[in-house]
Amino acid sequence: MKCPSCGKEEIVFDPVRGTYVCRDDGTVIEDMMIDQGPEWREFDSADRNKKRRVGPGVTERVHDKGFMTIIGGGRVKDRIRARKLQIMQSKSRVTSKEKKSVTYLHELNSEAAKLNLPNYVKEDAAAIMKKLIVSGLARRIDKYALVVATLYYVARQHRLPIQYQEIKAKYGINSSLLWDAIERVQMVAKSTSPSYPGVIGAEGTTKGPSPLDYITMIQNKTELPALIVPKSAEIVDILYKHGLTSGKGYLSIAAASVYLVSALLDHKKTQKEMAEALNITEVTIRNRYKEIVDALDIEVYL
Repeated sequence: MKCPSCGKEEIVFDPVRGTYVCRDDGTVIEDMMIDQGPEWREFDSADRNKKRRVGPGVTERVHDKGFMTIIGGGRVKDRIRARKLQIMQSKSRVTSKEKKSVTYLHELNSEAAKLNLPNYVKEDAAAIMKKLIVSGLARRIDKYALVVATLYYVARQHRLPIQYQEIKAKYGINSSLLWDAIERVQMVAKSTSPSYPGVIGAEGTTKGPSPLDYITMIQNKTELPALIVPKSAEIVDILYKHGLTSGKGYLSIAAASVYLVSALLDHKKTQKEMAEALNITEVTIRNRYKEIVDALDIEVYL
């Protein structure tokens, strides 16, 4: 779906207001959407358990998509019998062919939680991981590298600002192994979701976060006030639209813009502090900062 105002595919759904809104310019595309959720409200866990009439929804993060029977304890005299049934049920639930899927999905869910990734990323990553196992592309490659590559690839497709170098350093995976894993993930992703592009670029994939997507992350890591975000976004948007970000790392462009705005608004952070928080060099921030000041003809008095 494209925005009729700006022509961009930046449409997001606001579940509170029931509207589809353009993330780029705020145009409301559709409103008065029907709420497909439950007809009741939940105020605490006890209220939630009391009102819900069904179990958890279908999910790709479990090998059997969540289609399982949970055997409870029941009355005191039935607990021993129930425990025996639970053991039998757990053994029969996972076949020999599914053990590999269980192991890989467990690792994927664990690492996704550590990276604080949202549920929709976990769901897509789990679907791709299952395809990798079924197609045989999970063979003869390090399991850990494949899990990390899957999460990295899917996060990039959803425009989450995750850096290739950050992932590589965090998990201690060498470049050749990680690229091999990403290529395998990409092969499966093209058949799983047509919206995923099939070309790997310098930072992972052609689709991915824009410089704007890095600004909030930078503001959080550097502990700057929230008013820095909109002004930094304005500068980055101007640079992006005029092609001044071409050939440059989006993180460094966003970092230099945040550094510039923080100086203009007297919320100063040194280049060293920003570089350490973002795991990049001071020289990179300094060079991008000078380019922005020259391009926009801004005078800054520090």
